[in-house]
Amino acid sequence: MPRPRAEEQPATKKMQEAFWVLLEHKPYPKITVSDVTRTSGLNRTAFYYHYTNIAELAEDAIYGIYEDQGLIAFITRLIRKVNDLDLRDEYTRFVTTPEYRRNIHRVALITGPHGSTSLAKQLRDFIIDTWLELMGLDRTRLNPGQNIVLEFTSNGILGVISNAEAMFNEEGARWVARTQLPETVSKLINSLKDLGEDDATTDGRKPASASPTE
Repeated sequence: MPRPRAEEQPATKKMQEAFWVLLEHKPYPKITVSDVTRTSGLNRTAFYYHYTNIAELAEDAIYGIYEDQGLIAFITRLIRKVNDLDLRDEYTRFVTTPEYRRNIHRVALITGPHGSTSLAKQLRDFIIDTWLELMGLDRTRLNPGQNIVLEFTSNGILGVISNAEAMFNEEGARWVARTQLPETVSKLINSLKDLGEDDATTDGRKPASASPTE
């Protein structure tokens, strides 16, 4: 039996690429196993050998975005001091990287009209977990104030990233720098530690002495 050629893509990669092609042209809920097999050139046996359903394939395809170091750098960069690097040069560098542009386009597909709430939530959770890991915070121990800040900020950043194809060029980078968006995001995310210290005990609850009856 001949060995597969080294340059031949594995079945999972073919199906993931087929998923992105399909998402470009039809809404996520309407993508079927037959669509994936037809677009990838594989059969249903191959699909069900690797995945139980389209949702598992979508999760696997989206996971590849999380490995983009350029995208991770952008997400982490936003919570640090913004005056240590020229924003225009940084954003211009991002948009000249082919992998970054490809993944930004895929984010736009997930958050756009063909995407879904569940897929967008996966990306939002990724952004939140990236920030919390950097700050050394445990998501399960956050108080309501911290969660509100995270939800508000991550939704906003997801919106920015989803529009990055149109925004992240030299002109767009200058516009972003003038909006003070990076400063605002940095202040909000870094306020999480203050909210945790002032408003909650270590288990995320108000101290008993804070009762209004006392």
